[in-house]
Amino acid sequence: MIKFRLPILLLAMVSLITGLLAGLIRIGWGWPLPSIGVHHGAIMVGGFLTTLIALEKTIPLKRTGLLIIPLLSALTLLMAVNGCYYVGLAFLLAGSIGLFCVQGFYFIRYPHERSIILMLIGACCLVMGNTMLIRNQFYPAAFPWWMGFVLFTIVGERMELSKFLPVSNRAKAILMTLLAFFPLGVLLPFHHTGKYFSGIALIGISVWMMRNDVIQIGLRKEGLVKYSSFALLLANSFLLLEGIFLVVLPNTLYAYDILVHVFFVGYGITMIFAHGPIILPAVLGLKDKPYHPALYVCVILLHSSLLFRIVADSLMLNQGRKYSGAITGIAILLYFITLIVRVVYQRNYVSAR
Repeated sequence: MIKFRLPILLLAMVSLITGLLAGLIRIGWGWPLPSIGVHHGAIMVGGFLTTLIALEKTIPLKRTGLLIIPLLSALTLLMAVNGCYYVGLAFLLAGSIGLFCVQGFYFIRYPHERSIILMLIGACCLVMGNTMLIRNQFYPAAFPWWMGFVLFTIVGERMELSKFLPVSNRAKAILMTLLAFFPLGVLLPFHHTGKYFSGIALIGISVWMMRNDVIQIGLRKEGLVKYSSFALLLANSFLLLEGIFLVVLPNTLYAYDILVHVFFVGYGITMIFAHGPIILPAVLGLKDKPYHPALYVCVILLHSSLLFRIVADSLMLNQGRKYSGAITGIAILLYFITLIVRVVYQRNYVSAR
């Protein structure tokens, strides 16, 4: 089965590189293929993020045929090919429906697990977001639903990983109530009154996670555990910042840019940074975890670039926005290069022994 996973993982990495290139074109870098800049969001959410999550969720089921689901999502990349926009959209939707079915299968197996329910809701949000994009041909219509996908999936994952912590039922009920406020805000609709409900929800969720997740315990450890906890702390800090921005920022063009990147980069990508050394070996069937202290450099560089972008957006400094985006792309690529180098080094080291 592993030999089928690697091509899909490579497609996800191609989607990542293409999505980053599209983002740089969108932010003002005058490179070739200007048309792909429009599809930055779909390629990153569908071609990259959904592919990784679908791959992670199908592998434990040990059915090779299910790998068609992350493959469908990876083919969202076709949106970047001239004349294949609608084909790419079809794969975007098909991949999300496939992920929803996989999460539904887990729900049938474990109907009382809160983490499974949350991840199923996240997959439903993804289908809704992709449907809204196809229907409206307008990315802001998909944006809040994609936020819901990332939020519910990550919180569900964290609940599953932390289920042995002594968290009271009252605290869990508070978290579920806060989570319920987010989709309420999306339905109000989000870009008007709804963003205040969703913003307050994100503020509460971030505070809850920083108090009840393993962050404080992990920061007292060493190595990978400490690094992951550090990244989790930063991710939840930016989730808190996203909630504040939803409440206080006016509806302007650059405010929208802040909201999108604080959430998807500051929260979503940072969560990938936190879990990558754990998930990558599982996907590739490896035992060793590819941790190295250089990963701290990647996560600090990522957040420094994002803070730079917030300042540049706030002051409408176009050159600053361009360079902040480039630094963000470098940080993300450096992170994955570091993981790959560590995997290759560890495999060669084991073989030599």
